[in-house]
Amino acid sequence: MSAENNSTTQLVPMGKVGRPYGLTGAVHLYPYSQDAQTLLKSKTLLIGAVTFDVTRSRRHGDSIVAQLVGVDSPEAAAKLTNKEVLVDRALFAALPDGEYYWLDLIGLTCTNGDRVFGEISEIFESGAHPILRVKQASGVDELIPFVDAIVRSVSLAERRVDVDWEGLE
Repeated sequence: MSAENNSTTQLVPMGKVGRPYGLTGAVHLYPYSQDAQTLLKSKTLLIGAVTFDVTRSRRHGDSIVAQLVGVDSPEAAAKLTNKEVLVDRALFAALPDGEYYWLDLIGLTCTNGDRVFGEISEIFESGAHPILRVKQASGVDELIPFVDAIVRSVSLAERRVDVDWEGLE
């Protein structure tokens, strides 16, 4: 356990701490995403304002059970309940070309060729595919499916997502 936090690190919210697990101070971690590999494999977690080393973690139903250094009783674990869990962005696995972490798309400009429609403010799952919420200059939000038939290109370097979407004016 450490109270230090490197200010150059980009911390990403990955989940919340649930109730204690067992008598050794292990905790349930509830990931925000269905793909919890980054959280599961992390050896260091920031919970509240404290950095914890993880000695072991494993899947347990819809949660991850993790044992944290310095948390050695159910009472100590209970003090972490409902706190947000953050992970260093540098720990995320590299993705294949054409795949993106949603957090990297938030804040990008959405265009249709040379026309700027607005800024991506949110991405959420609709059941069929992800949806981009684009905040237009007029203040109106436009919802755009994030599918190959509509998204022409994504350039993280240019901070731009180009779409073929007639509904945007």
